[in-house]
Amino acid sequence: ARSRALACAAVCALALACAAPRAAAVTVLDEGNFDELALSGGKSAFVKFFAPWCGHCKAMKPAWDELGAEMADSNSVLIGDVDCTEQNDLCSRFDVSGYPTVMYFTSDKPEGEKYTGGRNIVDLREFVKEELGARCSVADAESTCSSREAQYIAKMRKAGAVKVAAQEARLQKVKGDVMTAELKAWVNQRHAILTQLRDELK
Repeated sequence: ARSRALACAAVCALALACAAPRAAAVTVLDEGNFDELALSGGKSAFVKFFAPWCGHCKAMKPAWDELGAEMADSNSVLIGDVDCTEQNDLCSRFDVSGYPTVMYFTSDKPEGEKYTGGRNIVDLREFVKEELGARCSVADAESTCSSREAQYIAKMRKAGAVKVAAQEARLQKVKGDVMTAELKAWVNQRHAILTQLRDELK
């Protein structure tokens, strides 16, 4: 009996150790950090607005945490959680009326769009891969960039390496300034483009 109890304890400890990093991989968002991380952090954001008592939220949590663990090292996508029982104003700001409400935020959609796909890991992973993972690439602007981004690429490519470097430095300085979420997203987009052009024009 004692050996069985010890074995059970070991299995439970291992399960907890394995589960902890996954939960931590989902970024906890609140009024204080939402704009900085989800809207102006240079990444697309996939955010779940939830309530701890919600049954559907509990059912979705394992898949969401798994997605967070998979994307923990991503330089293009942030997976986030907003607890609406603690962040009422933030949830009201995005018209959250039911739980869970999942939204995605990109440079083209800083106001957010509701995700209406499946809640299993396969569907969530596919959505991130197809819709959020791709970033504007100056090497393939026609396929990966918006028309606004493509026009900016053409303009700065024509301007040359010196002006690209100067603009990149200027945008780096203003990235921390107070501005609207939409303008900050465009600043981040341009800075990312200029970084790529700088390498291309060396």
